[in-house]
Amino acid sequence: MAKKSNSIISPWILFAAGTILFTSGWLMKSFPLLIFVGIAPFFAIVDQGKEDDRFWNLSELILAGLTISFFAAHLFQVQFLVAAISQSIALTLAFVGYAFAYQSLGNRLGKFTIVIFWLGIEYILVKTPFRNQIIFLADALQLQSGWQHWNVNTGYLGSSFWILVTNLFIYLGILKEGKINWMWVGLSILFIAGPIAFSLMSEGVSISRMNMLTLYNGDGTLLSKEYMERGELIPRTAAWVSGLLILVSLVKNKTKK
Repeated sequence: MAKKSNSIISPWILFAAGTILFTSGWLMKSFPLLIFVGIAPFFAIVDQGKEDDRFWNLSELILAGLTISFFAAHLFQVQFLVAAISQSIALTLAFVGYAFAYQSLGNRLGKFTIVIFWLGIEYILVKTPFRNQIIFLADALQLQSGWQHWNVNTGYLGSSFWILVTNLFIYLGILKEGKINWMWVGLSILFIAGPIAFSLMSEGVSISRMNMLTLYNGDGTLLSKEYMERGELIPRTAAWVSGLLILVSLVKNKTKK
């Protein structure tokens, strides 16, 4: 028998909260703090049915929430609706991939897997010919380059990693058990404030979206040698790990049968 989820929050409430917060994060780019909490409710939706087939229906809520949010990122311009839907389908696969892998690998697989899958998908998207039209999670912080001087060491999509991990901590601190876990809440605050404080106290410039697109469009001659050598190291690594996780899950699922 499938174990009941610890969550006591309705998936519809989680959908509404995630959609409102994530959408607001995109619309408030001048001070985008809500982007650090907007995905956390979608992490919690996964708990509602990750051990049985109910998740495949609940994933539609995640898809709808992401679509509305990425449509907002395009400022609700109708010509970008198909792009928002397509990208949301791709990123919903991060949650679907986790649910699939969980059913094969069980409790050994933590929610950090969603972060890995999401970053792996962003790396695949940046390698496609459509990269110039894609909105990446890191783009929510475009107007706050002063918060990201450290991304010269991680690449532009290091900010996507930052946002995702903070959302994961928020989920663990507030939504996982239906009660507040102050340790995770404290870590969430530190994980938001620490990189910002470090960046504001350091000199230099950050890697921009344009730098990333320039590199992957094949014209990186004016970029730093370090960035040309490393590229988007974090999502590239995540893409390889994602492939291995799916492969292991497929093998495990086959051997069960």
